[in-house]
Amino acid sequence: MQKRLAAGGAVTLGAVAAIVLGTAGAASAHVSATATSTAANSYTTTTFSVPHGCDGSPTTKLEFQVPESVIEVTPTVNPNWKISKTTEPYTDPSASADAEGSAHAEDTPERVTSITYTAKTPLPADERDTFAFSFALPDGKAGDVVAFPVLQTCEEGSVEWNQEQQPGEAEPEHPAPSITLTAAEATDDDGDPIAATPTAEAAATSTTPADPDLVGRFLGLGGLVLGAVALVVAVAGMRRRTTTK
Repeated sequence: MQKRLAAGGAVTLGAVAAIVLGTAGAASAHVSATATSTAANSYTTTTFSVPHGCDGSPTTKLEFQVPESVIEVTPTVNPNWKISKTTEPYTDPSASADAEGSAHAEDTPERVTSITYTAKTPLPADERDTFAFSFALPDGKAGDVVAFPVLQTCEEGSVEWNQEQQPGEAEPEHPAPSITLTAAEATDDDGDPIAATPTAEAAATSTTPADPDLVGRFLGLGGLVLGAVALVVAVAGMRRRTTTK
């Protein structure tokens, strides 16, 4: 009976482990984004991880769509891939109509709309690679999402990682890699972070170190008391010896 229970427990544990590992594998199979900073209006380097091919087919190309909220982006060189960029004219929304009309065509700035990595040798379906971009995150509020849809092209087939994650809903099958903004950091005129000012409550609860002079006085007084006690004990001992004689 005990052997049957043990065998049944082993089977159950094996099934649970398979489910957990399978879920973890599915969650890690997406194209993901990891940023060095997520604070709004901060400069960040974001690494995109591509963990597999298309249903067993090697990856030949990856096209990253740059969201409109990102104005300038610099792709990092990957020696196994060739980089190409698609651009479009960009006009700062804060620029005046007169300034825009007087600008020469050759002076018109451009914005990168997509970055494509083309493999020099197809990436095997069971191997992963990473791709990094440097750019400034937009000025938004905490919780805003900055998504970079990706088209993964393989020797056979392709996958569009472009589905938006809806709040409170299950993760879609092919979510777009994204960054969730956190609150912007306070900076000075030079762009350096400003240390947060402690609140009144924090200041009130802070511990004030003891006065070194006061501590020294207490220690000195304690030494005098101990010395007096030792002297009294010594005198008493001498009197006992004298009386005995």
